[in-house]
Amino acid sequence: MRNLAAPGFRLIGTQGEQTPAPAPGNGPHLINVATDGAAGLIRALLGDGDVYVLRDASAPPVIEPGEGRIHLQTSGTTGAPKWRAHEIARLTQGMAAGSAPARWLLTFNPGSFAGLQVILSALIGGHMLIIPSYDASVSEMADLAVQHQATHISGTPTFWRAFLMALGDRPLDLKAVTLGGEAADQALLDALRQRFPDAGLRHIYATTEAGRVLTVSDGREGFPLSLLTDRLTLSEHGTLCVDGLDTHDVVEIVGDRVLFRGRLDSMVNIGGVKVFPETVEAFILQHPGVQDVRVSPRPNPITGHVLTADMVLKPFADQNAVKAHLQGLPRAQRPVLVRFVETLPTGQTGKKLR
Repeated sequence: MRNLAAPGFRLIGTQGEQTPAPAPGNGPHLINVATDGAAGLIRALLGDGDVYVLRDASAPPVIEPGEGRIHLQTSGTTGAPKWRAHEIARLTQGMAAGSAPARWLLTFNPGSFAGLQVILSALIGGHMLIIPSYDASVSEMADLAVQHQATHISGTPTFWRAFLMALGDRPLDLKAVTLGGEAADQALLDALRQRFPDAGLRHIYATTEAGRVLTVSDGREGFPLSLLTDRLTLSEHGTLCVDGLDTHDVVEIVGDRVLFRGRLDSMVNIGGVKVFPETVEAFILQHPGVQDVRVSPRPNPITGHVLTADMVLKPFADQNAVKAHLQGLPRAQRPVLVRFVETLPTGQTGKKLR
């Protein structure tokens, strides 16, 4: 059996405390987190042999003999999934039993790289892991966080914007706030620092293919220019490369900082101007009345494309003031249609759907 669970590990679900036993047999273990849940994944992690983690039942993998690796589907898989095998030693590098007990809230899909990192951190650290139901809303997660007084939460920026709204002014003394999966804008980082002044605040950049790449803990968006090394380089297209693998994340060097601008495949041409919807979103989120926004391109026979924006506003926000804020954008980046909505749809990885 894999000796991953340190003394003190506790698993708390919506039905109360659970004690997962290691999965029987030598593997391989095929886990569908939509039905087996995080508890089923933990049983497989505590057992022997390879573990294949499905996010749903649509595309089972071709299982081959292995030596205890964890196999995950890459993010955004369509059709036949792509699989990436991870050595447990690399996944758990830097993780150790903590001197102070922590209470982790799992917000990511258990079958994602980020979700697995949270589970392993709780297991190896000997901490409490709070598991919401598979399809729990952010509001339900906020309720669980308050009920069990979570101390450590990791989530996407999209999650954190909704979590802050759902949490309101209820007491929650977080010790660690971690962001990943999407670029973190400065407005959100500042809001988290204000709400949780005593928490360690960090932004992790990772990919399913390369694993964890870098961690930024200075409270500023992007990452220091000094982190561009032989492992982390820029392509001729201005995208970030990790160990020679192009991530297709477009970045820009501004002073001593490397800032994320958007995905290369999300860039649209508007009247001859290259526009990244993510960059427009970051500007809109600077307005204090905007909780979250999704900017999308729409074909246009004259300019090639135009932009539309779906916005979730904070209570009592002034719609006219928000629309006036858009006038600060260059014309090509200015959405021609604005819709005010209650929520934005998210995918299994916690990112907003585009």
